[in-house]
Amino acid sequence: METRDKLIQITNLEKHYNFGKIKALDGVTVDIDKGDVMVVIGPSGSGKSTFLRSLNLLEEPTGGAIIFDNVDITKKKYKDENGKWVKVNMDLHRQKMGMVFQHFNLFPHKTIMENMILAPVKVKHMPEDVAKKKAYDLLGRVGLFDRADAYPIQLSGGQKQRIAIVRALMMEPEVMLFDEPTSALDPEMVGEVLDVMKQLADEGMTMVVVTHEMGFAREVGNRVLFMADGKLLEQGSPDEIFNHPNHLRLKEFLSKVL
Repeated sequence: METRDKLIQITNLEKHYNFGKIKALDGVTVDIDKGDVMVVIGPSGSGKSTFLRSLNLLEEPTGGAIIFDNVDITKKKYKDENGKWVKVNMDLHRQKMGMVFQHFNLFPHKTIMENMILAPVKVKHMPEDVAKKKAYDLLGRVGLFDRADAYPIQLSGGQKQRIAIVRALMMEPEVMLFDEPTSALDPEMVGEVLDVMKQLADEGMTMVVVTHEMGFAREVGNRVLFMADGKLLEQGSPDEIFNHPNHLRLKEFLSKVL
């Protein structure tokens, strides 16, 4: 049997609003393994984005545990191997999690190159010349080498999202989180962004992708989670989820989107 390295372990994750009356996340338990391309699907309001944003504490969970690199990042402190209490360094953990949003979050007053090198230079203290070389390499990979000196307003939506992806890669993350990365794009631009994500998957990048792109989920994902009403109702391979669904709610969802 294949053994897999657990990268993130999520146990009984909860996020409540209005004194518990609204359960955006209701006891979600799942492991994310190194190399996983985990695709999260489900109807609007199912808790998909809340789940994703909880992984790097952009949403602070109400309860449960998120163990990343052997540290429960939902806690303020943890015991190290010597039994000493150590404060959780959330900034350090966020550096290891690249995040790509629906809207590109590029600084409009900075060039593409300036957007790319800002975090590595300021946060990781990467020498500027090293950061620029890395940025040019990544821009070349996504076909935007010649746009380094452009400003975001001069780019199409698909180009901006490709920039957002490689900007996240500048920090050399252990996992990439994608929150509906194509939902704000015109249909003809979706393919160019999905192609970059497929390339990352082929290279072994661990990815968690919230998306409505069922073709991507089927073709690129190795694990698919189906969420509804804040609960993880079913998980499995793309074949299991799309061709042999068990849960009635999943069957209803697929009948509407496929």
